[in-house]
Amino acid sequence: GQAALERARVVVVGSSTLASESLKNLVLPGKYCGTAPGYDSPGRDPAGPNVGHGVYQEASSADPVSESYSAIFSRPPLSCGHVERSCGRRVLSHLCAVVGIGEFIVVDDALVADEDLRTNFFVRAADAGKSRAQSIVDNLCEMNPDVHGQALVKAPAEFIALSEQDGPEAELLGSATLVIVCAQPDEIVRALGARCWDANIPMVAACNAGFIAEIRTAVREHTIVESHAGAKSDLRVMAPFAELRAYADSIDLEALDSTDLAHVPFVVLLIKAVDKWVAETGLAKTGLEYKHRKEIAKLVSRMAPAPGEENFDEAAAAVNANCSDYEVPSEVSQILADPAANAATAQTSSFWLLANALRRYLGSEYAEGKLPHSGAIPDMKADTQSYIKLQRIYKQKAEQDKAELVRCLCDVLQEAGLPAEHVSSDEVDMFCKNAGRLRLVRTQPVHHDAETAPAIWGNLADEGVSAHYALFRAVNTFLAKNGRYPGMPGVDVSDLDALCVQDTSELQGIAAELMRAWGDKDPETPRNLAAEFVRSGCMELHNVSAIVGGVVAQETIKLITHQYVPHDGVCILDTANTTLAAVKA
Repeated sequence: GQAALERARVVVVGSSTLASESLKNLVLPGKYCGTAPGYDSPGRDPAGPNVGHGVYQEASSADPVSESYSAIFSRPPLSCGHVERSCGRRVLSHLCAVVGIGEFIVVDDALVADEDLRTNFFVRAADAGKSRAQSIVDNLCEMNPDVHGQALVKAPAEFIALSEQDGPEAELLGSATLVIVCAQPDEIVRALGARCWDANIPMVAACNAGFIAEIRTAVREHTIVESHAGAKSDLRVMAPFAELRAYADSIDLEALDSTDLAHVPFVVLLIKAVDKWVAETGLAKTGLEYKHRKEIAKLVSRMAPAPGEENFDEAAAAVNANCSDYEVPSEVSQILADPAANAATAQTSSFWLLANALRRYLGSEYAEGKLPHSGAIPDMKADTQSYIKLQRIYKQKAEQDKAELVRCLCDVLQEAGLPAEHVSSDEVDMFCKNAGRLRLVRTQPVHHDAETAPAIWGNLADEGVSAHYALFRAVNTFLAKNGRYPGMPGVDVSDLDALCVQDTSELQGIAAELMRAWGDKDPETPRNLAAEFVRSGCMELHNVSAIVGGVVAQETIKLITHQYVPHDGVCILDTANTTLAAVKA
């Protein structure tokens, strides 16, 4: 994960408080000191300047914090494109400290205004009137000289237009690992979303309006091996493989004294109990119902030499999880049924090459419809010798399964015209260990929202946040019509209260019209909710931006590292009512 972050190049579009708060968490020195011992990363020249930000402070031997941080981390490029207003700054601040990003690029043409001095910790009074992107980069990089930062002073629309031509902007966007867009109008989000979608670059878009915030994630295809998802127990109790069966048969429970019997691993007890139950009932092991598993659990308890024997209690408790028919997880089955799992070309990614091999593995006589075993077993009550022997049996099974998968992979690589070493042994190891936890994320494209009703509209209504979503879209319609955000006074406004009342009614009407167009026959847009958008003038509050920036940074880390499962839709945060709705696409 850390290596992926060091290689990452993230483009953040905007420079608001949300952007800087997100980057802060990736820049702050000391966050990872002591948590990554032994991490071997090539160091940077301590005498070399940071790229683009113009501020470099060499780590002093008298400063143990910066010295230890510099020794542990050298961070390659993260590029943060354009993050507008307060929202963007908070995203950037989270991105630099949690994960150790090497380089970031902030794209924005805004100047530091009085409102920035009130809401953004990463601009100073001396920065007033200067480039906001450059000020944020300079002040963020001062926290850690190992982090490289750069400011690209261009308007979002100009940056997008130039990125469509041959030039440095196109190269920057095309080489991005991920794009973050903060506090930008929907036309900017959609334009960037279309570019990112075509290039299969993940995009996270976030914006604030007072106490209300919205985060949208869009990625055409995101594959995950290390999902850390909870997996069903896979001890193969119902169909023991040869070595496990031989080990279980070698233990004669009747011949053991009470001390030795108390240290028999519960896996062996379960295998014995299932065999005994089959012999007594004459029923098959397959298709067991709950009542059958309950009978097996009672049988395990009767087999105990005395009540309260820990290993027998473990066995009884493990019946439901282990005494059922083997099933490949539905998420994994969907991946293997995907047309991409049949691909075998020189352009196919390692994930899909391995998925192709796994599909063939499952269809082989060897696998018997079971995924490769991870080799892992849970802790259990047993003496050391018995546990180590059982652990060795499962690890040997895992190695045998991996060898069979490699054989299938070699066939796939040969068909693709690729060398056998194209997929590294580390990738194969990780894939086999997590074969039951594979995940695939494909979201809806944000650039289609303007053309049709949102694909998640029904889910938004079910979660009670359809009005929130509609109001965020209505704000952009209001901006296009009036040239200002609702609640933001113009040059000659004398009665601000009257303006807010007027803007609230207009914003409500726009949102209701959108909701009707999306199929809601009787739309409800609470006036107090619309009033919050107007009251804030769509400005960002620092504390809300800090929370949202943390969420954005967390999702960014998931997408960069391909670890854990990122949210694949829209997240609406209402801090006034302390509610968060994560709506899947």
